[in-house]
Amino acid sequence: MSSSTVRQMFGAGSEMVPLEFHCIEPGLDEWIKNASDEDKYARLFEVTACLGYLLTDPKVGSLGGAAKRRRLLLYPHDQGNLLTCVNASQVADHALKSNYAATVFTKLDQADFMNRVARRYKAYADLVTASDFAKGARWISQAMIEGDKILGPNVHSILAVRGYDILNLDEYMESFNDVSAAPERLIRRVVQSVATNALKTLFPMDMLGETSGAQPFSHIFAPAGSSEQALVYYTDIRFLVPTSIDKLRMITGARGADRGRMREAYGQMTGADPMTGLSIIDLCLPFLADMGDESWQTGTGLNEDEIIVEVTMAVNPAIVWKNLLEPTTNEVFDLPKGKKGTSANVWGDMFMGNEPLHEKMAKDGQGHYLNLLRLCYHWSHDKSKEIHGL
Repeated sequence: MSSSTVRQMFGAGSEMVPLEFHCIEPGLDEWIKNASDEDKYARLFEVTACLGYLLTDPKVGSLGGAAKRRRLLLYPHDQGNLLTCVNASQVADHALKSNYAATVFTKLDQADFMNRVARRYKAYADLVTASDFAKGARWISQAMIEGDKILGPNVHSILAVRGYDILNLDEYMESFNDVSAAPERLIRRVVQSVATNALKTLFPMDMLGETSGAQPFSHIFAPAGSSEQALVYYTDIRFLVPTSIDKLRMITGARGADRGRMREAYGQMTGADPMTGLSIIDLCLPFLADMGDESWQTGTGLNEDEIIVEVTMAVNPAIVWKNLLEPTTNEVFDLPKGKKGTSANVWGDMFMGNEPLHEKMAKDGQGHYLNLLRLCYHWSHDKSKEIHGL
């Protein structure tokens, strides 16, 4: 894992670009609706534990280069062109690291960009990590295990969802036009469809959607009540333009893009602070886009007329694990000996009683994962008993 080739291929997490774990998930609601019982509960428990493992395990916490920057990215299952888009994202990350000046068309020099990235990471860390005055986001707050109150582990990596959309060159060019409604239309499309589609992997649909009023999405990005937590901490929008930066400058007649109008529109729709809550970057992918039919690029799946809009949102892990585990508390089942039992019983009784397996897991270095499975089991079990009065 530490060889230079591997690091070059996957990145080690640098100041500019985090080390990423990628994961494709179906929409939470539709998946729960379509799954059979046993399958449904087993998967909910195990997904909670797996995501928790990537976000909280101390060994995973040591990855990510010197800056220790990591994020776990979830893509929606029904995202079109997923492979092409994800590949383009990886190429863009690589280009950012190796050749910033020839990649970024937005008016952000490298120092400025790195400042912003560092600020974002610190802001997220302030929100989720424990400090003197903040409890910190735990993956599963606490559970009673064999009479002891056990706290869940602290989250150390960013949890984010990502969705894509495709624009053609004309639509993209329009978004630079400050006197038209195009920048606002584009932001509406991003927040309404792309973001909602990406967020449905971790949040039930009734938490998403629009509300009536001036800022229809403020309940997701910046809820008014002090007790409510935002679902999304910040949003990164990147336009991946498969053409050279010189060509883009020639077409637009400008040295760089200024995204002020988009920021305003975002602020009006979401109520979030468009300076700290949103980052917009235009990236020219390092493809020579007009080399013709015989070139190495045919078959890369990229077309100069297709600009990929990549929307990445850092989400609040404290709400996510609840969304995954709460559906397991809805039903009660008949157990073999005429007792009523919870879905945790149905899924985990065999596993929880299997001491030799636990010892083997601990010996194989899977103790942290085992601990998470236990927390899932007991949290859900106790909650179900409380709700249904067992």
